[in-house]
Amino acid sequence: MPLPSYPPDLATEWAGLRRKVRATYTSSQRRGPLTRPGSLARLGEDGRLPAHSMPSESVLTGVHDVRAFGALGDGSSDDTAALQSALSHVRDNGGGTVYLPGGTYSVQNPPLRIYRDTRLVLAPDAVVRRDGERTLLTNGDPGQNLPGYSGHGNILVEGGVWDGNAVGVPRYNNIFSFGHATGITVRDTVIRDVPGYHALELNAVRHARVVNLRCAGVADPGGSRSFTEAVQLDLAKASTYFGEFGPYDDTPCTDVAFSGCSFTGSDTPGVGPWPRGIGSHAATLGRTHSDVRIIGCHFENCTREGVHAYVWDRVTVQGNTFLDCSGGVAVAAIIDTKENDTRPPGWGDPTGRSQPVSDVTISGNIFTGAGSHSAVRLEGYPNGGWIDNVSLSGNTVNGSTSYGFEGRRVRGLVCSANLLTGTSLSAVRVEESAGLSVSANTFVDTGSTGLYLVGVEDAVVSANSLRGIGHNGLHVQAGERIKVSDNQVGGADHYGVRVSAGTTGFSFTGNRVVSGSEGLSITATCREVVRHGNDLRGSDGLEDSSPDPVTDPGDLV
Repeated sequence: MPLPSYPPDLATEWAGLRRKVRATYTSSQRRGPLTRPGSLARLGEDGRLPAHSMPSESVLTGVHDVRAFGALGDGSSDDTAALQSALSHVRDNGGGTVYLPGGTYSVQNPPLRIYRDTRLVLAPDAVVRRDGERTLLTNGDPGQNLPGYSGHGNILVEGGVWDGNAVGVPRYNNIFSFGHATGITVRDTVIRDVPGYHALELNAVRHARVVNLRCAGVADPGGSRSFTEAVQLDLAKASTYFGEFGPYDDTPCTDVAFSGCSFTGSDTPGVGPWPRGIGSHAATLGRTHSDVRIIGCHFENCTREGVHAYVWDRVTVQGNTFLDCSGGVAVAAIIDTKENDTRPPGWGDPTGRSQPVSDVTISGNIFTGAGSHSAVRLEGYPNGGWIDNVSLSGNTVNGSTSYGFEGRRVRGLVCSANLLTGTSLSAVRVEESAGLSVSANTFVDTGSTGLYLVGVEDAVVSANSLRGIGHNGLHVQAGERIKVSDNQVGGADHYGVRVSAGTTGFSFTGNRVVSGSEGLSITATCREVVRHGNDLRGSDGLEDSSPDPVTDPGDLV
């Protein structure tokens, strides 16, 4: 069964599916449950299907209404067996569509198991409720041996509501657990009130599409899941990481796209907002998730980061909104002190090593509201854990109790055309990094230094506008080969620009600075300073204690 084209024409598909189901059953059948499939139906003398009989498969044309398998959808009867019978019937007949009309389907003995080439469609007023302790829906059987991406794929789940019933059944588990698959699509559905783990886990999955998914609320009955993600990308590492089935061959996820999704709290008492919307928190040395796109999604009240890209390569986070989240986007290499994450494939011994991740684009996002984490955090680690080739462009940050952008151990960072305002600490802070371009950004009303560079090599800072800076406009510590040109500092409470801690190869040209203290202050530990053509009027002048600076022509003070 081929998956629908992407993006789908949902209105046309829903109308066609409703016509197909209505044409299959008489009105009396639509009002109540149908008998289980058995003999082919015979037409009555009036040429119509008699009530409570099952039409032939040729009439069904691949659409299987779960009422024909005994599902009641009355909210109290156990519909587990009936729903599973429909899913298994499709498996045994080469694929097809399972349809759930309106109603509440109680699954008291999960999980439901879905197999390859299956489309599972819930009517808009259909609810599947988890009334047992395990994962609600998974794509395979215990003990199967389908490695890599060879498991049950080409699966589409859409529509309706999946209720995790976190208060009624407070045992940690997922709602959807998909592993070892090629081709998983989840769209136009709501997953709510999740009991502590994940609304959707993609484990060893490639070619996944998640469209218009709403993840509404999570509970943490044991108080130990402050890091949990609504959607987790994970790898087949061990049964403790993915308990539905193996094999555990460390297969990661690749080619995963999210669009139009939202991650919010819930109105259910005892259920709160998500710590993280989309992310990972486990790794295997030598493996990365790759080709991940998060586009046009909404993250609200996350208690950690909206996106936590832990050991992901080739990542795009574009056009999303982050409202009152503690953090926005975090990109991180392997934490070299997490023993299990530094193990090589096959559960080898811990190595204490990290590894680089690369090619990250974060653009056109809006971060609004204060939080204790940075709007964007790039976190590399010692022992090989660089973040390589990062582009931050066109983002808006309005308020933060931390940094706007924060980077550590980054190689190749372009930060351009961003607006950062109202951060309590620095608008941008970068440490222990190399190959940095910061250009055409606007920093307004920061609580501390506008741009703070510590231990940075080979950086260009140009054509930025800084105003209402609570401390220094720009501070360079222990840098090498730093070029600062054509910037406008329209008001810094302390130094306009401060250079210290043995910085070597600092060039300062064509800048305009207004500040409460010296417009430019360079300590005696700095070497190879070049400065000329700057306008420091409106500050307390110039203090350059470096030996033998090159200053022709001079600066206006």
